[in-house]
Amino acid sequence: MSAQPRDTGARRAAGAVADPRRPSVPQRLERLEPLTCLALAVHALAVQVQATDGLITPITGAAAVLTGLGVAGLCGWRSPTSVAARAATIIVLGYLLMALGDEGSGYVLLWFFVVVAVYPLVLTPRAGRLVAVVVPVVYLLLVPLDAADGPAPVALVRAFSLGLIAAFVHAAATAYRAAVADRDRVLALLDTFVDAAPVGLGFWGPDLRYRRLNVAMAALTGLPVAGHLGLTAAEVTRATPALALNLRRVLRSGLPVDGVELTADGREWTSSYFPVRLGGMTIGVGAALIDITDQRQSARALDRSGTHDALTGLPNRVLFRDRLEVALALATRTGAVVAVLFCDVDRFKVINDSLGHAAGDDLLRATADRLAAVIRPGDTLARLGGDEFAVLCASVTDVAEAVAVGERACAVLREPLRAGERLVTSTLSVGVTICLPGEQDATELLRDADVAMYQAKDAGRDGVAVFDPRLRSSAHERFELHGALRRAVSEGEITVAYQPVLALAGPADAGELGPGAVVGFEALARWHRPGHGDVSPAVFIPLAEDLGLIHALGDQVLRAACAAVRTWRDETGRPLTVAVNLSALQLAEAACVDRVVAALADTGLPADALQLEITESVLMSDVEHSTGQLAALRVLGLRVAIDDFGTGYSSLAYLRDLPIDILKIDQSFTRRLPGDGEMLDLIVRLARAIGATTVVEGVETREQLETVTRLGCDEAQGYYLSRPLGADAAAAYVHALRAAPRIG
Repeated sequence: MSAQPRDTGARRAAGAVADPRRPSVPQRLERLEPLTCLALAVHALAVQVQATDGLITPITGAAAVLTGLGVAGLCGWRSPTSVAARAATIIVLGYLLMALGDEGSGYVLLWFFVVVAVYPLVLTPRAGRLVAVVVPVVYLLLVPLDAADGPAPVALVRAFSLGLIAAFVHAAATAYRAAVADRDRVLALLDTFVDAAPVGLGFWGPDLRYRRLNVAMAALTGLPVAGHLGLTAAEVTRATPALALNLRRVLRSGLPVDGVELTADGREWTSSYFPVRLGGMTIGVGAALIDITDQRQSARALDRSGTHDALTGLPNRVLFRDRLEVALALATRTGAVVAVLFCDVDRFKVINDSLGHAAGDDLLRATADRLAAVIRPGDTLARLGGDEFAVLCASVTDVAEAVAVGERACAVLREPLRAGERLVTSTLSVGVTICLPGEQDATELLRDADVAMYQAKDAGRDGVAVFDPRLRSSAHERFELHGALRRAVSEGEITVAYQPVLALAGPADAGELGPGAVVGFEALARWHRPGHGDVSPAVFIPLAEDLGLIHALGDQVLRAACAAVRTWRDETGRPLTVAVNLSALQLAEAACVDRVVAALADTGLPADALQLEITESVLMSDVEHSTGQLAALRVLGLRVAIDDFGTGYSSLAYLRDLPIDILKIDQSFTRRLPGDGEMLDLIVRLARAIGATTVVEGVETREQLETVTRLGCDEAQGYYLSRPLGADAAAAYVHALRAAPRIG
């Protein structure tokens, strides 16, 4: 039977009265229990929670939507007792259709008021939500219109206004959905932030089992980001011994704990453990861990770089000075004698410039290793910078004990060292000074050892020199000499002296035995320092090497000598030659050959008129490089001489293959003449065997000249024949010579 529409307007127009068969509002309300009536009237949702046991009984689909649980999932679920005790009835309504009667019911609404109650609904973790329900409650007073005694209460009904409830529920649902969306966004952002944090963050429950950790914490502890829940600290593969202890301390005391922890694999953490509270009760322990291993290592490296040399690992000047001051202070109380050894690697710049900085670094490291092997236990070896090392002997009996340390250092450096792919030979100059208790401070002691080291260099290098207090002012003088030499080179104060070289074969001049014609000159650098007089080449040549002035100085000498001899050749017609010394640094320079070519081209001197001399020790310090440079020079047509031959340690195997033309015999062999000539005779025979010309140096007497002539030396020079002459005197000497065959 189909429903017929009710013509309410017609009935009103006809003055129709209420249908007596239809129950009145009070009758309908009385027939139904209030809560059941409301539940039946709800289209969207009705939830009833009994106050006694908290059991949720009626539920509709809208409740499932709101709570996120299905109907079957929510019905029969018991809410927390505390919630049930606070709210006897929780009703969430989406829409209420309830007729309070129509106009013909005979009742009128006398008054009403609204009470808004807020009930929290706490769901289980499987729903994962906390819902707050706003329930507006409307109290209505209905009175009959025909009451004889005036309006009187008929029923006090607790019900829900259709309009109010619809508005409230709609607003609550909309706000709830917006709040949930905002919450989800905030939680997602929080998760992203926590996982992106470089700090390890973790949360342990009251049972000290993992509840949450971020990516950084997983990396620190070795746990997976997923699958860590429920694990204890003892199960963490990379946990420190203090981890579990600190968790228990925080949980027991309720106070935070901070510190630094060391893991089993050597990592360092800075840690901060703190209690996590909710509602005044500690519900677990939080932790923030930061891996500071790299920072600590960097800090230690930085600290070490301030006190140790990065190349050799030895203490540097700062740490050496600190230990020296401590040793001096201790010596004042104990009466010990402190010694300082200042060591400098001879001709280090040659190797460094010729083979490259990498080879130079190899040499310095090898030097440090060898020196460390010969110092005494308790002594301090330091690298002061460049090729300078120092040894602190905190307690020696006397200066002889310190000298013995220096001699061992020199001896161990005489053996070839590996620099890059080559074996090179280097030596050491060592200065020694001692300090009696309370006599000197660290600065003075280092200065005196430095002065003594230069004494060793001035004595020929490869040796030990003990500081002489009378030379204490030499350090200041050396400093002044540095500036003076720079000015001398830049302003052309360096001059050239020429010592004649005579042939020993041929007719004798009147009044002389044996010497023949002058065949050439040896060019010698000279420096007359204004206001101070002549400075020995043994002083300013090594100084020029140390200051990096040797290339400019050597170039000046080479060009001046070539120009002078070219002039003398033209003026006299004699085939004169000139010998110019090359230092180790000059030979090591890559532009060495280019400098020589430029000097010959600019002065017009023929290449066969130039001889280049290098010492035996320079040649043997790096045979391979020296051989290459000398071979390139010989290609130009000039001749190569080994200067001071017999004072070094040339290998006969090397000597046979070296590109040399002349052996200049050191004057130490000449001084033994005329009595002891066996060594000189042996050298002459050796030179003939390899096809080299012999030039004997240091001939100072008639007897020496006769002996070297008898032994078969080819040429000679020395004070007996002629002292070194200035440019003008040498020119006069050339013009005074007797006539000789002219060139061509």
